[in-house]
Amino acid sequence: MNKSMKLIAVVVVLAASYPAASWYTGKQVEAKLTESNDQSKFSPYVKVIKQDYQRGVFSSVQETTLELTLANLPGLKKPDFPGPDAADQSDDDVAEEPVDASGSAAETVPAPTEKAAKPVQLRFINRIQHGPLPGFSGFGAASIKTELVLDEETKAQLAKVFGTANPLEISAKLNYGGGGRVNISSPAFNTVLEKDKEKVVWQGLTMEVGFVKDYKDINVNFNAPGLSVDGADGLSFKLGAISLKGDVSRAYPANSLYLGKTEASIASINVTDPEGPQKSFTLEQFKLSTDVSMKDELVDLAAKIGVSKFVLDQKAFSDFHYDYGVKRLHGPSLAKISTAYTNAMSDPEKLGTLKVVWDEVAPLILQKDPELVLERLSVMTADGEAKLVGSAKLAGATATDIANPIMMISKIQSNLDITLTETLVAQMAGTSQKDPEMQKAALASLNQQISAFEGQGFITRNGKMLNSKIEWKQGSLSVNGKPFSR
Repeated sequence: MNKSMKLIAVVVVLAASYPAASWYTGKQVEAKLTESNDQSKFSPYVKVIKQDYQRGVFSSVQETTLELTLANLPGLKKPDFPGPDAADQSDDDVAEEPVDASGSAAETVPAPTEKAAKPVQLRFINRIQHGPLPGFSGFGAASIKTELVLDEETKAQLAKVFGTANPLEISAKLNYGGGGRVNISSPAFNTVLEKDKEKVVWQGLTMEVGFVKDYKDINVNFNAPGLSVDGADGLSFKLGAISLKGDVSRAYPANSLYLGKTEASIASINVTDPEGPQKSFTLEQFKLSTDVSMKDELVDLAAKIGVSKFVLDQKAFSDFHYDYGVKRLHGPSLAKISTAYTNAMSDPEKLGTLKVVWDEVAPLILQKDPELVLERLSVMTADGEAKLVGSAKLAGATATDIANPIMMISKIQSNLDITLTETLVAQMAGTSQKDPEMQKAALASLNQQISAFEGQGFITRNGKMLNSKIEWKQGSLSVNGKPFSR
């Protein structure tokens, strides 16, 4: 057999075996996708209520309806007035009707009752190309295009904003190792709203999420260049670029406790109100970062919030920082609490188990002397930097102390280093008083108190800066190293 015939034979064998490989891959992908849709334990507010999977040799179609069960989320309950069903109440449950002067029953307004937010249903269609060469556009287990199914009315409304562009595009690629990558995007648009004639400019968004098998590692990259809304009345809102990056890993198998770092930022927020500068504000360079790490099964969490500039009511502040954290939290105990909380959110009848789990893990958490740390709470003013630094921890607390919280007081060790400017202290003293004379009286009283504390050594002064070092230890309070009692 010459070389040409051998090559033809190889091609024929590969061509014959490819459908089998594609069919087998499709079967594996189906198992993966239906499994991931059943992992409501990681998303207690989402559940699959309907699913249909039509698998072919080279491609498949999956249709899924999800229900967002938001009733347990705080702040999502709304008042509801009794309707016809209220007539079914027993006489014992109905309050006696008030009577007016004529002897007739006075018309009353039913008292509002809370009603849980209605579940929201979303329908998706996944169009799946099987590997090894999904759609002949690369190597992998599958490539997926996802369509959010909308009713005709919603489509018509979105078309007024996005035109012929798809308002939301979702695609994914799965690899043979069980991981993959999801890409989400929404196009930019420039429109004028019909009702209020507001001009809205949205610069679109992109989001990429990568994951490995069983979601042990997840990385996220989100970017939205900005949004502006300009009203016909001169009111405007401008939002600068938003970004989010995160790279986290699961601390324990089959648990939602993740370790790693995240960073988020907003370039600027600007609100202009023509009615007055007191209603306008500007914020520049907002940043938020978190870092969760674990060593020897003890978890440390650190968060940093920063704003480079903030202007409100013609008052400007700069270099605002709020850096805080928690140290030495017992990792296995946190994992148990996390699992119990997730289960309770998906099934409210299991809320009682939270207390059982807490009673079990609380002694273990206390044994590790957990500590709350305020790295800094600071802001730069015209007179200098106002700053707070401190920490608080439980030292030597035991399970017995949990049953008697009073015993905890002697186990608390805390310190706080306070540095404030005279001007800032004066502003805080006068804000509660509207009358100018009352403001003067409050300021005079404050200055008198500051002078008294200076004389006693509880406040030290450096120019316009006031400083105190406060410590609580073994049930006693001291300021600048001196015992303090009032």
